Parts: sequence; C-alpha cells; structure tokens
Amino acid sequence: MPELPEVQTVINTLKTSGLLNKIIIKTNVYRPKILKNCNPIQFNKFMVHEKFINIERIGKYLIFHLSNKKILAIHLRMEGKLFYEPLQIQYKKQHLRIEMLLNNHHVLRFYDSRMFGTFDIYKNDDYLKAKSIKKLALDPLNSKFTWQYLKNQILKSNRALKTTLLDQTLVSGIGNIYADEILFLCKLNPLIRPKALNNQDYKNIVKFAKKVLLKAIKYGGTTVSSYQSTINHSGRYQNILYVHARNGEHCKVCNTIIKKIKVNGRGTCFCPKCQHLQGETC
Repeated sequence: MPELPEVQTVINTLKTSGLLNKIIIKTNVYRPKILKNCNPIQFNKFMVHEKFINIERIGKYLIFHLSNKKILAIHLRMEGKLFYEPLQIQYKKQHLRIEMLLNNHHVLRFYDSRMFGTFDIYKNDDYLKAKSIKKLALDPLNSKFTWQYLKNQILKSNRALKTTLLDQTLVSGIGNIYADEILFLCKLNPLIRPKALNNQDYKNIVKFAKKVLLKAIKYGGTTVSSYQSTINHSGRYQNILYVHARNGEHCKVCNTIIKKIKVNGRGTCFCPKCQHLQGETC
C-alpha cells in the first residue's frame, strides 16, 4: 500500500509533470465503484471544463484543487496508481479504471488492479468535513506533530505500539513499511505498549518518523511490491531499509538475524537484539 512518502512522491511527480493548469475536456469511468459520492454522469459534469490548480496531501489522501473551488479527493489504497501520460500511450489496459482527458493531448489515468481506490468530489471546503478526512490525525511531517501531541494521541492505547502507529485516527500517514523502520531506529520493540514508553521514547519516535519519511520522499518512496510513481519508475528507499522485508538477513547494526512476526495480522520485521523486548507489552 502506498504510504505517506509514496503519496507525496506521486504528488510531486504530478505537479512537475505539466498537469497543473490543464483543462479537463472529458472523463471516462470504466469502474463506477471507484466513485464514492457520485455516479459517472455527475463526475463528468463536475470535472469537465475545470483546471487542475494545485495538489496537496492530507494523510494518504491526494487532494486535487480544481478551478471554481472544486475538490477531487483520491485515495490510492492498496494498488492504485495515477499516471499523467500522452493520450496515445496505453498501460495495462485491463487495470485502467478512470481517465481524465486534457486539452493538451495528455490524460490523467487511474489504474487499480484490486479496485480498492476511491474518488470523492466536493465543493469549497466541504472535503474537510468529510468523515473519512475529518477523522485523520496529524502526520509526522506536520509542524504541529510534536512528542507531546503524539503522547496525548496514543498514551491510552492498550494495543501494541506497531498497531497503534498504524491507526490513521491516531497518527496519519505511517504504514507497515515505515512503522518497522521507525521502531528499529528508536530501538523499540513493536509489541511494547505506548504506556510503557518514557518521554525520550516519544521524542525519538517523532524525530525518526520525520527523518525516515523525509528520506523516503527524497528516494522516491519504497517499492517492495507494485508501487510506481510514473510508468516504469519505482522508488529506491527499499535499497536502504534496515528491517522491513529483510526477514532472515543480518541486522545492519548488530549482525543479529532479523525476525518476522505477526502484529495484529501485519507482517512485522525487527531485530531481536536492537529492539529487545522490555517493559509492558501486549
């Protein structure tokens, strides 16, 4: 699943690709289930003749600001991909779900092999009131995401720290890959409970969350399955991962064998020595 760095990389790529200020002249919806608060006819009427003015991110949502104060909110979910490409190019046609044709012989196409992605349309600031967006917590790259904020958000959780960090209503933007990496750098076992942490632990989580996510953005995200920011362009952060997807390999710090366990159903990699289990756990 694309996490914060991958979503931000997609946004950065789209903003520098030539998409902004292009006019939408037509939309084609091949899988209506992707549209969550409108039908294909309504979607087309809403989008046509509008320009892409800007793109921002809220958690893992891509927020497209259109002309006339219209908003298109997209969540990529597990396998969603957004490619801005010349109209004549066709890529994995069987996975093409929605396309928006532009006035420069280019098109913004949404591919999704599993069809879990979502499109929602809003006017003005109504998107900020949408239940799915309103419930999202701050993400680590927000200037207001401090260790005090984090502690207040997760202290009362009785779940494993790894599971807690994945809860988007408590901490937005962190997924399975980066939770593993952040906890490794903090020397925290994924099974420990938040209430067993001290203030320095909370400070370390914030520090390394920001560091890991910013570095991952710099490297274009992490590709461990199918993520691509553009056609045939994968991320590079997977080349420097400390623990995630390295089960059975040697720890880069202490040479101990990386172990993989399940934490609330999620595959979790950690170093048994660097992340020695201590304090209260679940």
